[in-house]
Amino acid sequence: MTQNLPQQSQQNKKEDKDKKKKSSIRTYRSDLSKIVTGKNISATRIAIAEDTKRRKLFKKVSLEAKKNTALIITSTVLVVAGVVSVFLLNSFKPTPTIEVQEVELKQIIYTEYQKGLFFENPSKLKLSKSVQDEVGEMNTPLGSLIQLYFTKRSSAENETQMGKSLITTTQLIELLDARISDTLLRFLEPDFTFGFHSTTQNSPFLVLKTRSFEDSFPEMLKWEETILEDLQAIFIEDNLVFSKDRLRENRYQFKDIVIKNKDVRAILDGGGKILFAYSFPDKETIVITTNKITLQEIFDRLSTIYHTR
Repeated sequence: MTQNLPQQSQQNKKEDKDKKKKSSIRTYRSDLSKIVTGKNISATRIAIAEDTKRRKLFKKVSLEAKKNTALIITSTVLVVAGVVSVFLLNSFKPTPTIEVQEVELKQIIYTEYQKGLFFENPSKLKLSKSVQDEVGEMNTPLGSLIQLYFTKRSSAENETQMGKSLITTTQLIELLDARISDTLLRFLEPDFTFGFHSTTQNSPFLVLKTRSFEDSFPEMLKWEETILEDLQAIFIEDNLVFSKDRLRENRYQFKDIVIKNKDVRAILDGGGKILFAYSFPDKETIVITTNKITLQEIFDRLSTIYHTR
């Protein structure tokens, strides 16, 4: 009898615990029933309200996301449009018209034709190549003279103007690396006339002006040693005296001759034909060329200029 008391006690405790649990469940349900009854709402309406609240929150988040996406897209479009606009402006911007300033050409002798040769960065090689190209294409009437004048870039006032200036005598001598004395160079005028005379062949000529015959003549005699090599770059002609081999092998001798009552220093071939010559037709002018006909023609034109002054 006494042995069954502990088991009965444990069973009573379990029954009391189950009663309390049921009581609490009934209390929660009754409380919820009271709240629903008191506010006149149902559990279904509560669920609907909760769902509505969630929908509003989702809609707000979605709207913010759309705004951010739209902002990103708009920013990207604006950046791309800006880049494209800058590119198009640079691509289709009209190129400014550059005005090339003309040079004032002073003619020492009359020439029927004039042709300017422009050099961005002049050099001996460029001068020689340009003159050679011009001679190859030259088709001037027989007996006429064409002047080739050299120009180079000079400083201009603004970006729409390109300055151009004549290459002077001193600059020409420097470009040719001519071994001319400083004394002679000092007395030579800046202006010179270089070109070709149309005969049976195109004969080159160079006309220089000097301020002192007395100082220039003895210096020209000194220049005879290298004048052929120094002028070879622009005196483009099929002439024996300009052959590099001959220049190395021979030392040509200049002789004194007279043409049209003018003293001339000349290199002659075996038959007495002029191969190269220079002369002072007056005390201010030096004429250099490669044949008698051209020398006579320039003498006549110089005489005509002096008579018309």
